[in-house]
Amino acid sequence: MHHALTACPVAVHEVPTSKCFFGRDDDRVIDLWFYVWLVRSEDGGIGLIDSGLPPDADDLAALRTTGVYRDVVGLADALAAHGVAAEQVDWCCVTQPVTYHSGGLVPELLPRAEVWLSKAGMTELLCDPPGHPPTEFFFTARSWAYLRELAIEGRLHVVDEPTEVVPGVVFETTGGHHPGSAGVRVRTRDEGVVGILETAFLQENVDAEIPIGIAEHVAECRRAIRRWKRDCDVVLADHDPSLARRYGGAAAAAR
Repeated sequence: MHHALTACPVAVHEVPTSKCFFGRDDDRVIDLWFYVWLVRSEDGGIGLIDSGLPPDADDLAALRTTGVYRDVVGLADALAAHGVAAEQVDWCCVTQPVTYHSGGLVPELLPRAEVWLSKAGMTELLCDPPGHPPTEFFFTARSWAYLRELAIEGRLHVVDEPTEVVPGVVFETTGGHHPGSAGVRVRTRDEGVVGILETAFLQENVDAEIPIGIAEHVAECRRAIRRWKRDCDVVLADHDPSLARRYGGAAAAAR
């Protein structure tokens, strides 16, 4: 099965360049873009890669204590802009269990979706709480409560090995940035297998095989980038600003 991809910008995060490139001593501020990816299948199914920032004002304010997030668009508005109702979303893959990726995991925004998360990320949260990101920013209280509901209903999938979400879409823990960083491979007609990789921030990370500057495991980050370049026809760094132009228009028809 083939799918069509649309990148829906949901925030811009300002960071020093040194956080994006390992070994680069440069504190000029640059923009990382955050997306919710809309994945339309040829059979009419709809999935998401990531769920955006928290919809509740208090949770969003708490996240903003960690840095500058501007041009924030909620998941509901991002979906509406593309004519998608919350009830139409069949699945959601979260590429990192942190609230700027997991914030939209609440009942009214994903009422019937299957949700996929990294087992390594969940294990870190539950068994070996990290210092970065702080534990309280893995999930909001509402998202954490919803994960319990999803688990009871059998709609929560916590995996590490490459796992098929639907035919033509594979979720996999990649690590490198954090243990719970993940990627999603999507089979498209026009570009072949497109890999969306949270382990890389900007396209230069992929093209030049430079690990990100805040990788918890630098060698693992580099290995993930190289392996995905071998396994995919196209590899996209998940926070590159160019994705909004490249994939933000009318999605190519899925076949």
